[in-house]
Amino acid sequence: MNQDELKRFQNEELKVLKCFASYCDKFGLRYYLLGGTLLGAIRHHGFIPWDDDVDVCMPRSDYNMLIERMKIEALPEPFRFLTFENNPDYRYPWARLISTNMKIINRTANIPRVEHAWVDIIPLDAMPDGVVERSLHKMRLSAIWDLNNLVQFDELVDQKRSRGTLGKAAIKVSSAIHGLVHSINYKKLLKKLTDELERYPYDSDTKFVINFLAAYGFSETFPRECFEETEYYPFEDTVLAGPKDYKTVLNIIYGEDYMTLPPESERNKHNSELVEEPWEKSNF
Repeated sequence: MNQDELKRFQNEELKVLKCFASYCDKFGLRYYLLGGTLLGAIRHHGFIPWDDDVDVCMPRSDYNMLIERMKIEALPEPFRFLTFENNPDYRYPWARLISTNMKIINRTANIPRVEHAWVDIIPLDAMPDGVVERSLHKMRLSAIWDLNNLVQFDELVDQKRSRGTLGKAAIKVSSAIHGLVHSINYKKLLKKLTDELERYPYDSDTKFVINFLAAYGFSETFPRECFEETEYYPFEDTVLAGPKDYKTVLNIIYGEDYMTLPPESERNKHNSELVEEPWEKSNF
């Protein structure tokens, strides 16, 4: 997308984000800006200028209530609420709120995919405190996650992202062997992943929580107290909820220099293009 197209897409995503925040406020559901969206709120008071996605997180208990509430009270047009359980074509383990008014083609994976202006809604889960228990939990999560990436290699795995030697080798091996497991039902894997993440209830007294399904996996493990208080931050023409201790959260994800802009070569990472055609009811 060129800059004008990206701005139009961001404006549509802002409508989706406002719809989501309003819905959560209406039903008393906790949510937080996270990832690049939180960074954008702090560093740019809105979208990161070159970014084309939106990330929020919710405590698992609120996330599950959102899913149940959406079954009762549907969203107005042009919005849709997607999960791998309510849509046969949806492939992610987290929920997504979309606008059917605008869509892009994402070309990061081997098979290009059409995606509509969206907000990714990722559940926050508890991490066990015991060293052995935590190690076992991480092993189980890694096994399911890696198998899912193999099964959905052509559809979801980013082929454009910069990787080191080990990362490049892993992609070559995955490319060579993914056909052996491609017939596995990915929805069963996503359900198994969800069950494993829910093994430890969010509203417990563990010291840490994790945003496992986000970009950095286990690296997005945070002290629970980061999310015990909410603060509202300016975001474009509105204000939206985020963790009060945003400094700790952003330090953990991006390092202490998170306010420094990345080099030009690391921007516009999604390799997408705007699709100028009418909404097709057969899609999502």
